[in-house]
Amino acid sequence: MKTETTSKPQATEAPSRREDVRGSRSDLPQDFDAWFREHREPVYRYVRFRVATRELAEDITSDVFLKALRALDGYDRRRAAPRTWLLRIARNAVTDHLRALRRRRSLQVSLDRTPDLVSQAPSQEERILRQEQVNRLLNAAATLREADQEVLSLRYGAGLGNAEIADAMGTSSNAVAVRIHRALARLKAAVEAGNQREEG
Repeated sequence: MKTETTSKPQATEAPSRREDVRGSRSDLPQDFDAWFREHREPVYRYVRFRVATRELAEDITSDVFLKALRALDGYDRRRAAPRTWLLRIARNAVTDHLRALRRRRSLQVSLDRTPDLVSQAPSQEERILRQEQVNRLLNAAATLREADQEVLSLRYGAGLGNAEIADAMGTSSNAVAVRIHRALARLKAAVEAGNQREEG
C-alpha cells in the first residue's frame, strides 16, 4: 500500500535570500556593526578630505554604509577587499555631492570648518597654526584636477598604501606612485600660489 507523504510549506523551510546568502558565503559580515566599526574611520577620513565640513563628511559616510548595507548581497570579496569596496561607494557619493555643489556655490573651505582635522595638536597655538595650514591645503587641493584630489584623498585621507589605491582605481602600483608624486608637486605649487595671493 502506497503511503502518502506530506511536505511542509516551502515558506517555512526556505530562509530569506539574505539568510541563504549569508549561510553559503563566508565573505559577508555576520555583524555589520563590527564591519562598520572596522572600516568607518578610513572611509570617513577619505570623505573628509574631499568635503568642506565635518558634519557633511559624517552624513556622507553614513550614507555610504547605508548603501553598502542595501547592496551587501552583491558584494564579492574575490573581486574587492571590504575597504576597497566601501571606498568605491564613497568615491561615487563624494563625486555626486561635488557635482551638485559646483552647480550651487564655491568649494572654498573657511577656517572654522577644519577643527576636526587639527584636534590632535597639543596646544591652542599649535592647533590654530595647523588649522591655518590645513585650510590652505584644502583650498589649494580644491583647485587641483579631480584625479589629483582623488589619489591624494585615498593616500592621505583614507591612509591606503599604493597597492590598495591601485586596486581601488583599477591601475598599477607604479602608476599610483607616479600620480601621487605629480599630484603633490601640483598641490605644492597651488599652495605657493595661494600664499602669494594672500601676501599680495
